[in-house]
Amino acid sequence: MKNLKLNKTVTWAFPILMLALGCNPSRIDNKEQKQPDLAIEFDMRLGGFLPLLPLNNNIVDMMDRSVTIEDFDIPGFPKKMITYGTVFAVMAEVTDEFVYEVAQSFHEMFPQDPDLDLEMQKKVLNNMLQYRSLIPVLNGRYESLSDDMEGSMEQLSKDYSVCDIIMYRDGTGRQTMEVVEHLLHYLTSIGLHLTLPEDWSFSDPKSKVTQVMNQAIDAGLYDVGSYKDMIEEDKEVYQRVIVQEFSYWLISTYWDLQEPYGPMSEEEWNVDNKQDLLKKLPEGYDLVEQTVDRFMKSPSLEILEKFRKYN
Repeated sequence: MKNLKLNKTVTWAFPILMLALGCNPSRIDNKEQKQPDLAIEFDMRLGGFLPLLPLNNNIVDMMDRSVTIEDFDIPGFPKKMITYGTVFAVMAEVTDEFVYEVAQSFHEMFPQDPDLDLEMQKKVLNNMLQYRSLIPVLNGRYESLSDDMEGSMEQLSKDYSVCDIIMYRDGTGRQTMEVVEHLLHYLTSIGLHLTLPEDWSFSDPKSKVTQVMNQAIDAGLYDVGSYKDMIEEDKEVYQRVIVQEFSYWLISTYWDLQEPYGPMSEEEWNVDNKQDLLKKLPEGYDLVEQTVDRFMKSPSLEILEKFRKYN
């Protein structure tokens, strides 16, 4: 689909733009940390966005599912919502209703079910908090941002770990997967990468997700051709992006979300549903089943259906 292709191009242009604008140094607001000695400057970011060390030692309260929308001091982002340790920087035109529904989707990925590994949930979300994950929520498409807004995005990328964006009413007709995809990008590129590196590291060529991704590429199930131009800009960012995107395809297909909410004409990914995944890429099926499925679940159909009204 042409509109999805455009969406991918804009989305993956974002980390390259952040590099060009200078996303290396990290600054920490003292009120967001417990130990001042953790507030240090970083000269490098893994994959173009992730600090090499945690920026605080705070802990997520898994029982606190409250959602509060507060004032924010970044130009163009007058609102912020913090939940489960992740900050959402929100443009004025984005409705509070949408923000609350995004938060609910995030919460439902971590149900407090005693049959799940609740300690692993805490580890994943604590890592996202301690590495200061922040998701910008934009009104419309990224390429429509003004120069001033691009400056604000630069500021966010310096102060937080920013690997992608959520676009509100972007005109693609896929609002449900716009939310699910980019929540998973953060959860995999920060939470799983740090918590389960042998399985989900985007930077380790020997990690299971990288090995399964390479199998999918060789089998013609995952086409990374649209990202080739990124290699010349930064090979490390390219590697992170293709693993990040693959992780989204893999988990969302295991959750059986592609058929009801994803475009089935997508050329990048050639697996339709969970059963198709088991048949075509059993190693990928097993990776999700043996790790993610033990502590995370798909958001409910009830909340996913609510995003259709924004299409």
